[in-house]
Amino acid sequence: MKNSTLKNSSKGNLPMLVCFILLVGFLPSSLQSQNYRSIEAYMEDFGKNEMFIKKALMDYTVTIVESHLESRSRATASKIIDKINNINSVLKRTDKGFEGNTLLRDSFIKINDLTIQSLNDGSLILNDYDYQSSLSLAEIGENLNRKEAAMMAYYKGLQDYEQAKKTFGANFKLHFKKPVGKNILEYNATQNILFYKINVMDEKLTKVVAAMDKKGFDDCMNMIALMHQDIMEKTAANRNYFKDNSLNQANVDYANLINNQGTQLSALFNDYTTSYENLQQLKKSTNAEAPDTAESVAVYNESVRDYNNKKNLFYAVFNDIQKTKDASYDQWLAVNANFLKNNGQFDNLHDRYAVND
Repeated sequence: MKNSTLKNSSKGNLPMLVCFILLVGFLPSSLQSQNYRSIEAYMEDFGKNEMFIKKALMDYTVTIVESHLESRSRATASKIIDKINNINSVLKRTDKGFEGNTLLRDSFIKINDLTIQSLNDGSLILNDYDYQSSLSLAEIGENLNRKEAAMMAYYKGLQDYEQAKKTFGANFKLHFKKPVGKNILEYNATQNILFYKINVMDEKLTKVVAAMDKKGFDDCMNMIALMHQDIMEKTAANRNYFKDNSLNQANVDYANLINNQGTQLSALFNDYTTSYENLQQLKKSTNAEAPDTAESVAVYNESVRDYNNKKNLFYAVFNDIQKTKDASYDQWLAVNANFLKNNGQFDNLHDRYAVND
């Protein structure tokens, strides 16, 4: 089996979509109920909370991207759920809004609840490679589509939150300063789910190879080809979204690598599995005949040599590809981390969070 099979099954580092949402509930737990004398004072405190989240979010994302432990991701998700529930409780108890208007508070609690729901049902957890690859191709396709749809729904929730902020501000003749640059979190999440999907299929490919499943191999490569086409279209659309195109190009390169396995391995795998099937048929026929003859022994030995030769030829290429994929996988993670570090800087805007018209 390839080295990356073991590695892929513990990919707790690449689901950036999870990383994006894990810190949404990380407001300071020391909030105290108070009556604000001015809307500016209320907005300043709320702005501090939001900037705190964004900064912690980016720091955490950069940190977890370097971890290969799936158990860490699961344990962290559980802790985050507890944290968000606690913060929501604190907000409901202490944040009375301004002049009775709790729209801003309520919309924030709502997006926190959506985060909890997404973590509980696993729809946005992108590190379940071993589980996904154990399913049929039809089930994998359904799950991948569901996860991508869940991602879109989550970011629709974030858009609703931004709209609620605007509505709240309008009630007090305030407008919010527009974010600096483009939405790096959603962009990065989109890039990560593309990476996740192609890795699920690559993990599935290793399983059909281990099972010597000729039809499964062909079906898997066909699905990889379709996924590759989808990734090429989406990365082409994202090419100019950021001046820094490194992460987008990393996905192009990685998807090409996974897709190109078909031309490198198909003929070798077919010869390898066919020679195995021939050997098994010969074993059955020789077992049914007695006694062995010099001719039958020679035929059997030649079949064994043919099988071993074709098996060795296949795995020589297969194992080289695995090494290349392992290196490319690690390189993708490094590119992702650098992209976030170089482009994920949030201005400390809490003192300019909302401006009076």
